[in-house]
Amino acid sequence: MLLLRSGLWAMESSSSWGCNSYLIDDGRRVFLVDPGPSFQMDPVARELRASGRSPYDLTDILLTHYDQDHSRSAAEWRHRTQATVWLGADDAEILRTRKVPGPWFRRCMMALLGLANLPQGTVAMRGETVIAPGLTAVPSPGHTPGHYAFIWHDVALIGDAARTSPDGGLVRFKPRGLATDPALADRSRHALANLPVRVFCPGHGPVADRTKE
Repeated sequence: MLLLRSGLWAMESSSSWGCNSYLIDDGRRVFLVDPGPSFQMDPVARELRASGRSPYDLTDILLTHYDQDHSRSAAEWRHRTQATVWLGADDAEILRTRKVPGPWFRRCMMALLGLANLPQGTVAMRGETVIAPGLTAVPSPGHTPGHYAFIWHDVALIGDAARTSPDGGLVRFKPRGLATDPALADRSRHALANLPVRVFCPGHGPVADRTKE
């Protein structure tokens, strides 16, 4: 695992075919952010064991959004560890009803890839939500209706709300056709870019530290 700041790691077993996963340990609870697709589960578990942790130490699973490359394994993690799963209410409703909104490209991709199962007991978030001291979930809709970013002190874990740029800024997530509401996605990206954070941790691509030139 790659230490990003005190209490926050990037999982180095994350796959280019899955998503970037992150681990937060605040000394009381252990949070896995975007556990990824099913095939990413065992590598993440092995990485946890190599760091001296048990996968059963997980207390919470934080999902930025419902896309299967971020959420597919969440139900199995919940089943094995009894960790509490957090997901935006609008995205939880999509997994519950199996009805995908948005442009044809998104609907076709979700039909092709399949939707994740909604984990039992999922906490459906509405509005800004304080999950733990120093850890806040902030709505960032557009890519999906219930997309959230997680703010851990001076770090923003932004899922697919944006991609990072070499200068530490945020750019549009591509392909553009995956955005449920492109205009809303742009507004969320601008809002995230204006947060008083030092580091952006995206769902795909490199972590960006905007304090570095």
